[in-house]
Amino acid sequence: MTPAKTSKYRSLLLLLIFFLSGFAALIYQVIWQRWLVFYTGISSVSISLIVSAFMAGLGLGYLAGGQLADRAGKNRPILYFVLAELGIGLFALVSKSIIYDWLYLSNALQAGGGFQIYLILFLILLFPTFLMGLSLPLLSKAFEQKTSEKQANYISLLYFTNTLGAAIGTFVTSFVLIRVMGFESAVRLGALLNFTCAITSVIIYYTETRKNTAQTTKESATLLTDSKSAGFTWNRNFTYWILQYTTSGFMAICFEIMWFRIIETMMKSVALTFSIILAIYLGMMAIGTYFGVRFAKNYKGNRLKLFLNSQYFLYFYTIGSIVILQWAVKDVSAFSFLFDYLKSYETSFATNIAITTMLVIPMFLMAVPTFIMGFSFTISQLIIQDKFEEVGRKVGWLQFMNIVGSTAGSWFVTLVGFNYLGTSLTIKLISLIGLVYIFIMHKHRFNSMLVRISMAVGLVLAVFLLPANEKFWMKLGGMTSEKDFIIREDETALSFIKTFGGNAFVYTNGLGQSMFPFNQDNTHIVLGAIPALIHPSPEDIGIIGLGSASTLYNAGGREVTKNLDCFEVIINQPDAVYEYVERSKDSSAYYIMTDKRVNLILQDGRYFLHRNEKKYDIIEADALRPKSSYSGNLYSVEYFELLKSKLKDGGMAITWGATERIKNGFLNVFPYTYEFGGFMLVGSNKPLQLNEAEIMKRLDDPFTKAHYARANIDVYALLSSTLQSKRILQNGTTQNKRNVNLDMWPKDEFDFGRIWANILKDED
Repeated sequence: MTPAKTSKYRSLLLLLIFFLSGFAALIYQVIWQRWLVFYTGISSVSISLIVSAFMAGLGLGYLAGGQLADRAGKNRPILYFVLAELGIGLFALVSKSIIYDWLYLSNALQAGGGFQIYLILFLILLFPTFLMGLSLPLLSKAFEQKTSEKQANYISLLYFTNTLGAAIGTFVTSFVLIRVMGFESAVRLGALLNFTCAITSVIIYYTETRKNTAQTTKESATLLTDSKSAGFTWNRNFTYWILQYTTSGFMAICFEIMWFRIIETMMKSVALTFSIILAIYLGMMAIGTYFGVRFAKNYKGNRLKLFLNSQYFLYFYTIGSIVILQWAVKDVSAFSFLFDYLKSYETSFATNIAITTMLVIPMFLMAVPTFIMGFSFTISQLIIQDKFEEVGRKVGWLQFMNIVGSTAGSWFVTLVGFNYLGTSLTIKLISLIGLVYIFIMHKHRFNSMLVRISMAVGLVLAVFLLPANEKFWMKLGGMTSEKDFIIREDETALSFIKTFGGNAFVYTNGLGQSMFPFNQDNTHIVLGAIPALIHPSPEDIGIIGLGSASTLYNAGGREVTKNLDCFEVIINQPDAVYEYVERSKDSSAYYIMTDKRVNLILQDGRYFLHRNEKKYDIIEADALRPKSSYSGNLYSVEYFELLKSKLKDGGMAITWGATERIKNGFLNVFPYTYEFGGFMLVGSNKPLQLNEAEIMKRLDDPFTKAHYARANIDVYALLSSTLQSKRILQNGTTQNKRNVNLDMWPKDEFDFGRIWANILKDED
């Protein structure tokens, strides 16, 4: 085989290795994020903390990798890459013990404020993410190409394969691996991929070493110390590119978070939303990078002009596509089915809805901008890379500053954008960054004056056409009347209250949760009232989820109840309910929101229960759809064990028995389990005293009568029919060991019916 062919196959093999490395990295990101929210609690802020900590480690790895790559001897970058892959794989094998067992279960590190939590997350993730960040600068310097242009293309191909691997890894992890093998086994598979990368890279390293024995012997024992290698050309031009990569990182993460909020709301918050968005984001970026390599081979024009024009178009298309989307769902008859769906209460997986919300809209919004991001990376590398001895440091510094920009963008959107500006104004402000590129084109005299003015006018017009936040979300919420629509937005979520048909409905991130008036919502009446009336003396009640406050209200019907702790992770939800009360003058909703017994705790309910010693007579989670994001955390055997440990003697735990797995898990924990109304499960350590006459007599109490009469609830008829529907599912100590949901394997959350119906039937 000729040296040229050998070099080609060696490079292809290295690209394949980097593909597998990217695949493994996204297995870890998806799963480690799930594990870490047990420690931090579920909220947008906690997830931002996790992502920021992940990116910080990557950024430091990029920076160190660039320095190491440029100072290493020939072939040494491959050897360092081997060590990095081994380190990542070894950490992965013990990651569950560190993140879940030690950090979460044992409460090893108690953290208070956001900075303390961030610091702990950063330190936990630093080792593996730092090693991940080393990889691109090291492999960028692994082999010297004949020309600077080929070197830049080689770097772009590395970026392409790694990003493509990450995109496919995201998709496969959520759609296949978690479904088929659960979290732990998926992480072990990632470790196996890292070890495969390391072993293959060792073979490449020793093959190259034998071929260059004389030269390698001279360089292997020491680092390069010649002036070219030690120095670094940090000129004004490179500073401009540092600013560009920082801005690009800021813009990219801002738009990614904005896209996620829009698409999640239109999908109605299903568990796979994040993975779909991230897979498209990374996949189109990879395709754009590869296209840039192919395109640049024959492009003879000014590359800087091409880069600036593409950057402008990225901003223009992003805001333009959002303007078109919010116009089309309301005013284009072909999308009337979508407008009706956005208005509706439930999630639907009907073919036209699923294809539109999970594929067409995400691709329409994201495909072009992310393609341009990848394309721009290639063009920028062709402009920047001109000296082989500086390849590593240039890649390292640029990627590090890109991470700095991403981190700043993440916090800007989370803490400033959602809390003070709203989605619409945040999109407008980020999009106006596109004017900077028009100014730079003006300085360089790229394009004619008329074209530059037209570009500026087009971008400003698109910004102007995007409606204000309330009208923007009103359209994407399927509503036409402002008086029938309440919106509250912050970093935790979007809360809507929509009024139609004489009733008002509460939505979180587009998905219906509960309704007003309370007497129309039998499900939440049963969930709240029946346990409170069954228990002999429910002094302390804990309820996970506020919604419309219907469950909370109905749980408060006994005078003996002294404390009603209501946990709500969506901080703006109480404000939305208060706004509804003010508009509607609903006395029952006002009563419970101002009841002195009620203690609103605005944080993750499971997180609070795990970290506090308080015990309750009754604990329940408001009905949560099993396929909603993070629903597995409230339907796992471990969660039910937590409830059991937080009950007083004779206390009751309540859950919605939505699936067989939920029922099995509940039965596996509670020795005495009952079903009411065909959907509500009640578990206890002791048999319940279900004397119907005695329970019905509790309705004669003046406090109880007045409480339910205030909301026009015929609790007598409902209690009577619910008690008659009672079924004893388990009475004694028999444990049900069948198929269940686990913290390490939330099967219901990732089981999407017919797609995987024939893959696994009974895993156990």
